[in-house]
Amino acid sequence: PNPEKVLVIGGGDGGTIREVLKHPSVKLAVLCEIDGMVVEACRKWIPQTASALSDSRVRVCIEDGVKFLKD
Repeated sequence: PNPEKVLVIGGGDGGTIREVLKHPSVKLAVLCEIDGMVVEACRKWIPQTASALSDSRVRVCIEDGVKFLKD
């Protein structure tokens, strides 16, 4: 009911992160996206969605989600 840490695998457009950050209890939201170009294109072309990726509570990792979970 009060998530503090959230992991999103995929979703480089930032929409899921935007919705996650609506929960005031979230202290850290990690986005793991395999393709950094997706994140950059979304920041440029759909900033109304991707702007959430600049929130201080967000950490963006560009790597394979399965590898991220293993590490």
